[in-house]
Amino acid sequence: MPDQEKKPLLHVLPAILTGAAALIASLTAVYVNTRGDRQAAPQQVSASSAPQVVASAPALAAAASVPRTAHLRLDRIAVQHDGSMGTTDWRFAVELDDQPLFVFQQDGLDDTGGRNVVLPKDVGSNVDIAPGKPARLVVKAWRGSRLRLVEGEPDAQGEGMLAGTGALAPLAVAATKPEKGAFVLYFSAASE
Repeated sequence: MPDQEKKPLLHVLPAILTGAAALIASLTAVYVNTRGDRQAAPQQVSASSAPQVVASAPALAAAASVPRTAHLRLDRIAVQHDGSMGTTDWRFAVELDDQPLFVFQQDGLDDTGGRNVVLPKDVGSNVDIAPGKPARLVVKAWRGSRLRLVEGEPDAQGEGMLAGTGALAPLAVAATKPEKGAFVLYFSAASE
């Protein structure tokens, strides 16, 4: 019987790739079935295991109320009134539940059409959001002035509620007389 000719590697390659794919699929199935983070299949509750279910209910409620960290970021400022003729410099302070988060300076705010939207760069902070509990967000603003020696009360102020889900409506910040300064701040809260 003559020696069989050896087949080129190209003819055997599909069989090798098919075998490798089958090996990867089976190893993935073993990993998924043996990892520890899966929930166990539902079991019938017997009378002896009922106290365990009642005892674990407070633990589940406590786990659901654990605050999550989110990055609160200022996306844009819509200037309704900058408070003066021409452009005006403003300094803003942001607080969450009476705790200071960040302060930033925004120079050259202008209320003329086409120039009245500002996109601040890198203005934000990490915050802890408790599920189901809204947090009070306060923004205070001072108009820049060379003559002001003492800061005193803010020239404009606004507040809103940061929902436990991280949702926040646009926040209006205005002076008692809106022509002295009025803005709408748009925040976003992305989970970390």
